[in-house]
Amino acid sequence: THTHTHTHTHTRKQVTPVRMSLSDDVDYYALLNVSRSSSAVEIRRSYRNLLTKEHPDKGGDPEKFAQIQRAYDVLSSDERRATYDQGGAAASRTVDEEFVDAFGGGSFSQKLREQEGRREHLADQIQVRQSADANSHTAGFEAWMRARGDAANVVYTSETMAEQFGVVKSSYEAVPLPPIRAYQVRCNSLAMGGVAAAKDALEIVSEAIPSELEWGEVLVNIRAAPVNPLDLYTVATGSAMAGGKDDAPEQPPFIAGHDALAVVVKIGPGVKNLAENDWVFPFKPKMGTWRSLAVWREKDVLKMPSDLMPAEYASMMREMCVAYRLLEDYGSLRPGDAVILNAANSTVGQVVIQLCTLLKLRTIALIRENESKPEEFEKTANWLKSLGATEVLPDAGSIKLELDKKRFFAKPKLGLDAVGGQSAVRLADALHEGCPLVIYGCMSNRAPTWPWGAWVSNELSVFGFNLRRWMNQNKKKVPSMLEALAKLVNADKLVINYTEYELSTEFDEAIDHALEDGRGTKIMLKVNDIGVTY
Repeated sequence: THTHTHTHTHTRKQVTPVRMSLSDDVDYYALLNVSRSSSAVEIRRSYRNLLTKEHPDKGGDPEKFAQIQRAYDVLSSDERRATYDQGGAAASRTVDEEFVDAFGGGSFSQKLREQEGRREHLADQIQVRQSADANSHTAGFEAWMRARGDAANVVYTSETMAEQFGVVKSSYEAVPLPPIRAYQVRCNSLAMGGVAAAKDALEIVSEAIPSELEWGEVLVNIRAAPVNPLDLYTVATGSAMAGGKDDAPEQPPFIAGHDALAVVVKIGPGVKNLAENDWVFPFKPKMGTWRSLAVWREKDVLKMPSDLMPAEYASMMREMCVAYRLLEDYGSLRPGDAVILNAANSTVGQVVIQLCTLLKLRTIALIRENESKPEEFEKTANWLKSLGATEVLPDAGSIKLELDKKRFFAKPKLGLDAVGGQSAVRLADALHEGCPLVIYGCMSNRAPTWPWGAWVSNELSVFGFNLRRWMNQNKKKVPSMLEALAKLVNADKLVINYTEYELSTEFDEAIDHALEDGRGTKIMLKVNDIGVTY
């Protein structure tokens, strides 16, 4: 049976937090309808159910809703739950307070960054390096290991051996799959007319899934897949701008889409860390997410807690993580500092603006101006200001002069570029001397160039950021980042506009909407119909 979902724009309405005085008679377990022996999964599921019933948008009481949020903030953390069970008061921080306290290693709570305490002067380094300890056998061995580089110091395990040389098929029993023709969006040829011609290269088809799962494979059901600029860029060029071997041009035909939230339906032999009903997110680019069912390798997906946040937001996790990392890792920002960014109406831009508001940072948002529709600029500007943007300017001319006219004299301490070309040059020109510009995208497909004076006189520092590389190098930090973002989403502190379309029946309409200029909403492909049996 084919199901059809009407298109609608989903906007999570912001709820004004109600601050209350905590008293000893507030029972957080009772508020969430769970017992003291309930597991973390049971608490999370009960909380998700209460969100639906008690949300003020559904007619619920704002004060009770705020109490439920506070209860979940405490009981969802093992440490704060233990403190609460012991009667302590340290578990009473709000989502906002907890986020600010944890962000940037505590720098927004007037704490010094750890690296500042460890910084050595060059003279001290020379003295230490010439000491007897620095010339010991152990120190020499460590220096030799560093000189060999990462590639020469790989430790081989059974997993790496299986990955490099494969597993003999006769040594395991493949898991059979039902005969299903799943829906998928196939790119039949590269869009020679560029991104604007992407629709002509795409086709919604139904194809049979593999008959069985081989070693290390899982069958997943895509629940939500966003349509991102990078997806359309890949349709036009075959490239994912990922760098290295992951960016070898894709040759048609291939399945479009890079990001999605998927649920594990069946696991194959050799799968150790995934189970049925687990939520997963593609870890690699070019995994073809615009489809209803897919067979992926376990090592190519990132597991996240089920029901961590709404599935639509989980599918946009990559963009939320990019915004989080850009602010935490660059600029040594402090409350009152300014951040300047282009493509401010993109998903990353929306999240950056809202995080900056929570962190008491000012934002200068640049957006492209449509000369034929000047009213659209004012509409978008008002929307971005409602998210917390301090200034919204057209991405044209001299931003530095525009800021001077507005008496915005404290120059931005961090620039975030997703466009490239002259837009990136404008950002750099407006920055405070010696402050970084971080490039995380290139929508214009043009590399920025600067005269030597910008590098020397202004001490320009330019960095590139790749989230997948960061996550691969910082796997232990990923869960805490996901948890921090989920709490903000569930508390309506992060709001992203999106419009849903059913993959199997509304794809053409979805791609038309995605190609519109100034749409101000993320296009989301939802899967309600997985396909047909044969």
